[in-house]
Amino acid sequence: MSLERIREELLEGRLHEESVDRLLNHYQSMQSRMAKGEYVEAGAHIGNFCENLVNILREAMGDEAQSHVKVGHFVDNCLDGNLADDEPDSIRLTLTRVLSAAYDIRNSRDSVHMNLQIPVNHADTQAGIAMCSWMLAEVLRVYGDGDEADDMDEIGGLIEEITQPVEDGNPLSKLETGDIAFDRAKMADALDGLVQIDDEGVHPDTQLTELDSDEQVLALMLGRQAAVDLGNIDSSEVGETATWFAEYVTVGSSAVGNITGRQDSIRNDSDVGGYYIPEFRVEEALTVLTEDTG
Repeated sequence: MSLERIREELLEGRLHEESVDRLLNHYQSMQSRMAKGEYVEAGAHIGNFCENLVNILREAMGDEAQSHVKVGHFVDNCLDGNLADDEPDSIRLTLTRVLSAAYDIRNSRDSVHMNLQIPVNHADTQAGIAMCSWMLAEVLRVYGDGDEADDMDEIGGLIEEITQPVEDGNPLSKLETGDIAFDRAKMADALDGLVQIDDEGVHPDTQLTELDSDEQVLALMLGRQAAVDLGNIDSSEVGETATWFAEYVTVGSSAVGNITGRQDSIRNDSDVGGYYIPEFRVEEALTVLTEDTG
């Protein structure tokens, strides 16, 4: 199902077109970022979704859209009875509370205010997207063209589809598994002096700090894949969280999350512990690491 069908329904309800387009773009982007494990970026889209939703509601209530949206001010006016008196309680009370909660999660994490040092996690993003999904469904139900549609089952189906939970990662990633050979000698040369492997796992070596943060993360991930190959780490534990990597590199966990989004070889899968480089991407990651360090 394309969001274009939802767009048509919302615009036929005479909602603010520019804000509707932005709202749906941010909704689609937050879903995509979530699937890639890019929680910081997803959080930014959640915030932008909320701001555009406020403009949609303001216009629906007979007010004007704003270039600088104050979500908290809008929520307070609705809950205090200063705005939206004629709107159903699901909009005036329930949706505004959900809107406030989604926006608060985004503002209280390290997604827009980089000095907070509270990393965005999977639960934050999952909760934010779930709330945005419900708000989008409710706006479609109340303000969309559903009342005049010939087939209300179709409108109900649209609402049902957009509220489906987001799955972690690309479903096609299951096709990427398998015993893929990589150049062990090349890996050994590339990681020499950067990581150490023992029965406890993978640790940084003396030269790791000489690399930039992207290279440090790649080296540690490659080290974990090497540890799996050596039998020091079980393959089901090849991945690790951004917090784990942040303990060994020169940036925080939020920045680690950004790095994983920049490097095509990195995957995120909670079934194996978090961020990792799959075997079939090892050669690619080694090429990036050796080119950058060479």
